Amino acid sequence: MTFKIYLTLLFLFAGTVHLLAQDSVKETKISGVYNDAPVERFLDDLNEKYHLLSYYQQSWLDSITVTATFDDIPLVQALNKVFGQSPLGYRFFQDAIVLIPRSLSGENIRREGDVSVLVIGDPVDRGRYKKAVLKGTITDGKQGDRLAGAVIYVRDLDKGFSTDRNGEFEMELPVGLHQLQLSYMGYEPQTVRVELIENGEVLLDLFEETHSLDEITVKADNSGSTRTQMSMSRVDAKVIKELPVLMGEADVIKSVVMMPGIQSVGELASGFNVRGGNTDQNLILLDGAPIYNTSHLFGFFSMLNPDAVSDVILFKGGLPASYGERVASVMDVQLKEGSVEKLQFYGGLGLINSRFTLEGPFVKDKKSSFLLGGRTTYSDWMLRQMRNLEFRHSVARFYDLNGNVNIHFSDKNKLKLMAYSSSDEFNLNSNSLYQYDNLISALNWKLALGTKFVSDFNASYSRYRFSLYEEDDLGPELDYELKTGIEYWGGKYNFSYLPSDGLKLNLGFQANYQQVNPGEIAPGQSDSYIEYEKVQDEQALGTAIFAGAELDLTDQLAMTAGVRYSRFTALGPATVYLYDPNYSSSAEHVVDSLIFGKNDKIKTWQGLEPRLSFKYTLNDGSSVRWAYQRVYQYLNQISNTSVVSPADFWKISDYHTSPLISDQLALGYFRDFTQKGLETSVEMYYKRLQNLVEYKNGAQLVMNHHLETDIIQADGYAYGLELYVKKATGRLNGWLSYTYSRTMRKTDNTFDEEVINNGKYYPSVYDKPHDVSVVANYQISRRWRVSGNFVLSSGRPTTLPELRYTFGGEQVVYYSDRNKYRMPTYHRFDISLTFDENLRRKRMWKGSWTLSIYNLYGRKNPYSVYYQREAEDQSSGLFGLYKFSIIGIPVPSITYNFRF
Repeated sequence: MTFKIYLTLLFLFAGTVHLLAQDSVKETKISGVYNDAPVERFLDDLNEKYHLLSYYQQSWLDSITVTATFDDIPLVQALNKVFGQSPLGYRFFQDAIVLIPRSLSGENIRREGDVSVLVIGDPVDRGRYKKAVLKGTITDGKQGDRLAGAVIYVRDLDKGFSTDRNGEFEMELPVGLHQLQLSYMGYEPQTVRVELIENGEVLLDLFEETHSLDEITVKADNSGSTRTQMSMSRVDAKVIKELPVLMGEADVIKSVVMMPGIQSVGELASGFNVRGGNTDQNLILLDGAPIYNTSHLFGFFSMLNPDAVSDVILFKGGLPASYGERVASVMDVQLKEGSVEKLQFYGGLGLINSRFTLEGPFVKDKKSSFLLGGRTTYSDWMLRQMRNLEFRHSVARFYDLNGNVNIHFSDKNKLKLMAYSSSDEFNLNSNSLYQYDNLISALNWKLALGTKFVSDFNASYSRYRFSLYEEDDLGPELDYELKTGIEYWGGKYNFSYLPSDGLKLNLGFQANYQQVNPGEIAPGQSDSYIEYEKVQDEQALGTAIFAGAELDLTDQLAMTAGVRYSRFTALGPATVYLYDPNYSSSAEHVVDSLIFGKNDKIKTWQGLEPRLSFKYTLNDGSSVRWAYQRVYQYLNQISNTSVVSPADFWKISDYHTSPLISDQLALGYFRDFTQKGLETSVEMYYKRLQNLVEYKNGAQLVMNHHLETDIIQADGYAYGLELYVKKATGRLNGWLSYTYSRTMRKTDNTFDEEVINNGKYYPSVYDKPHDVSVVANYQISRRWRVSGNFVLSSGRPTTLPELRYTFGGEQVVYYSDRNKYRMPTYHRFDISLTFDENLRRKRMWKGSWTLSIYNLYGRKNPYSVYYQREAEDQSSGLFGLYKFSIIGIPVPSITYNFRF
């Protein structure tokens, strides 16, 4: 109770300070004498004498001078005198002054009393049209970055829109006066009055509510602008760095885990689980190309450089028809486009790794730009400095490089080329050296055909390779190397048609070719006794066509309907084994085989994937939403652990393995309390799953030429309740999420070897009923802020020994039913303190410092529970139960971030 009272008082205090600051800044008393002085001198005086910041472009001030004497007069009167007859107007945002040209490209500004009105079009054409199309771009008024997902609410029409990934919007409105309300997480809301006369374009700026720079925002997008969309979280490049993280490295994926319905398997796990799904049930796209491993150093870091990320959308449900391939979620990551205004260099220096990003225009025409980023670690050097000789022989290093080129042939014709490469090596005082790498590329071409037609084309390539080099204690003659991997080529085309504001149509198709290397072993030395062995490669061709429509049925009811037809064909060459139907499938019961040549069709799977959702807007502005989706998944990851690791490999749906099928229903209530700065939502979901991959007891997965003999296909279900409350404004902001969920499985087969827990439902290894996340950020001053997050979740199910007895002089262990027990509850508190960069405009080099502590109170959260021979007497044959924790102490880190 004491904590609740403290938190409430803190929120009230922060809100009061914010309101007082906003009201008092306009009444600040100004003094000074200026005689034909440059206006920049006046603005500098406001900064130095009264700590009043102002934002503008340098070129706007060239022709403006000030001749005036101010003797302790209010700031607003001084500004009116300075800018009253100039081409610049001004606005207040919190305690800052924003200068805005009265004449922008295609815009005129007229005064109606104290209110400015943007005039779009030629005044002589008033009354000529009934409707007009207003296009525009919303940018960060300070940095110039485009804001994806910003909301434009047309107050007089009670309609909402949002910007796309390029910060652009397009809407058809009746001509006349309109009031546009602009909002974006972490930015000061703005109201703009517009007189729309004819088709036109507008450039609008939003300014950060506080002065924290270059953060990442994780937001649940509940706005009316998304029509019927629900079960979606959006990450744009603005609040993630406020979250305390391990080693000071911001992490998009780990931050998403703080949202409702999304959980982590365990400490430092690179994968994540959405609504009870396996880690391999998430499709992660980088500029449209799939990612098969998202981690560095086995989960210590994400493969995504946070400085290069522009926009991330995560769909948990209500999946648009243009997406498929995975049944749990789709995370669509877009990399930033380079700045077309100026060359910029920024990055960060941490304890064990550093990062950099360089971006800018190719030429001065502001139509083409580039972005190049990279990260590397010097953890090898740190390990060699340790006194512990064991760690001196360890290896832990990685690097990644990302780059893109953006060519704007015109406002309607844009091309983006992206490339990404990464490599990891890891060995922690053992005989095993792990190596894995990613190579990803994509081409995206967007072409607008007139005002109502838009086409998007994507071509992508992705390759993931893993190798394990094992040195044998008995000598180099037994050294070997294990390799696995997957390669993907894909293309996708999407065509959109907007016949009216209340109707949007989508149509498209996609195709991909995949080749999987399930495993191969090669001798580690030329004179090794190990023989080369390879499990036959798997290859498949996938295709899909899709169509969808977004339709406003009434002023309150909107609908999105879509259908996707997917087809997946396993191809040769391959040898398929046939088994005696009277016995459980095993290598001993092979009765025949089928031989398929190159590109022969082994098995074709196909299915219809309908999608349907509704949104009903209530009178108070809240909404109720309902969604249904069916998704087919033709690719599964094979793992003998609950935590995704680089050694896992992929398995396609083929002659013996059926595709995974998911049907999901979701119902939600969404409401924003704008005056209080609160966003709230409640969602419930139910999923039915068919053909889940499970394993027989004692399954041998690696280098198995008959993998189907150790795989069991199960059915299951999952359901849950997700609560979300976020305070998006004020010095104290953050969110609270709570998820109650269950995910169960069941096998119902003919043979005992293929039945788990006697055919009864049992919890999945990802079944964690309770999950709570609390995130809070407090802006102490303009440059100082403190952040913290607390997570608590139920322990993961596990299988433990229940009996042990001695037979033949050895101890025999009898294990419980699968996932009968649970590991201890997981909880952790992290905190960070940030000193932000200098706010002076003329300072070329800007830097900030972040001190963070991960696992502040040193909780030893168990990563796994295992059973092994007692250490004190290896010859006794006795075994004991142990818990293993990866991080059981507070881990401090410090990072220096810079911008040039």
